[in-house]
Amino acid sequence: MHTRVILDRTFIKRILMLALPVALQTLLQSMLGMADVLMVGVLGDTAIAAVGLATKIHFLLYVSMVGLSASAAVLVAQYYGANKTEEYQKVIAKALILGSWVMLPLSFLCLLTADVWMSWITADPEVSVIAAQYMKITAPILIITQIISIYESGLRSLGNTTFPLIAATIAVAINVCLNYLLIFGALGFPELGVSGAAWGTLISRSIQFTIMVVWIYRTRHHFAISLAKFKQVFDWPQLHVFVVFALPVIGNHMLWAIGNTVYHVLTGFTGTDALAVMGVMVPIELCFLSVFLGLANASSIMIGQSLGADRLDYAWDLFHFFERLAIGLGLGMSLLLWLSIDYVVAMYANLDSSTQQLLSGVLTIFCVGIGLKILNLLRLAGILRAGGDNRFCLMLDVSVMWGIGLPIFALAVSFGNFSFLWIYSLMFLEEAIKFIPARMRIISKKWLVNLTHKNIELS
Repeated sequence: MHTRVILDRTFIKRILMLALPVALQTLLQSMLGMADVLMVGVLGDTAIAAVGLATKIHFLLYVSMVGLSASAAVLVAQYYGANKTEEYQKVIAKALILGSWVMLPLSFLCLLTADVWMSWITADPEVSVIAAQYMKITAPILIITQIISIYESGLRSLGNTTFPLIAATIAVAINVCLNYLLIFGALGFPELGVSGAAWGTLISRSIQFTIMVVWIYRTRHHFAISLAKFKQVFDWPQLHVFVVFALPVIGNHMLWAIGNTVYHVLTGFTGTDALAVMGVMVPIELCFLSVFLGLANASSIMIGQSLGADRLDYAWDLFHFFERLAIGLGLGMSLLLWLSIDYVVAMYANLDSSTQQLLSGVLTIFCVGIGLKILNLLRLAGILRAGGDNRFCLMLDVSVMWGIGLPIFALAVSFGNFSFLWIYSLMFLEEAIKFIPARMRIISKKWLVNLTHKNIELS
């Protein structure tokens, strides 16, 4: 039976409960990163460089964790929609086993050899020593964060986005407090400098992990996986099915993160004023992306649950609803920012007039181009992934970024005599190229697939 989307209070409340906590958690984590930089910044350029280098390595590894968690989340949502509790328990168990297999050796690698390989990626010996020290202290975070990420994604797929937000908020608050106490030696605590930031991060993440695991097992949640369940899925044929399904998502996340880093490295060759402008744009872009990451999360969960319940027509109607919602929200936020450009520029009165003028131009381009980015985000990370269309998302993202976007951007920076406004516009080129293929893929309806059918993950 074809059930149409009914925009009543219950439906709207469900979307808000799925989208807002994810958006807020994304903002919280990003603000924590900025707080770390501000606090460590007092210690000087070397400290900032060392923490920045270590943080980039953590980010690349974290992106792979998110890829594994996102794969598990798609299957959990569909099995939940199909009312197959035992199957989504197996998915979480497989994800925890595979995540541990990957992150445990990497944790030991950071703990035992960081001082060796860190010197390979930076020419400054002082930065290398401090960054290696940071990586050694925070080595256990890799396995801890992987487990947290899997549980968070799984809970969201069941519709519980509030508890992950609460646990993350507690961790962020503790992290900021510990950073202040341990970096600067406040209130009688030892003054540890950069090591203090590392210990603050490790302790706060460990507390978040403890809160998450204790709550799951104390409440006898479905994710309180028993040892017998772990043994049941601990064989290669079962794990292989999940690996085949997850690898495109993990690869997609990793290659995107590396490509995004390359964009920022290339931007560094365009001048100091351009770097200053990009520094201003980071929190603005983050606000937009946080909102639409939350929306993509809501769409993925609701569409995934509908597909798992074999309500394909309803999933199709949900796609139309979320796309219209994204267009409306995107236009509204872009218009609001465009009307506020003069006020935003005035907030940075310490910049010289030429940099302020450049910032005004970049903000205008952003208002025009961000619509493409948020629609592609919704389509690829939300709608198509809800149906397990991982290989298409990987091929489209990687081929356009590495085959077209980055080469053209690199040529423009290296050999073209272009103003930064033209160069910044090229950052949206790949979004324009992906727009039509992503739309055509959705219209084809090849993603309207119930993954809960036996062995369909391999197809």
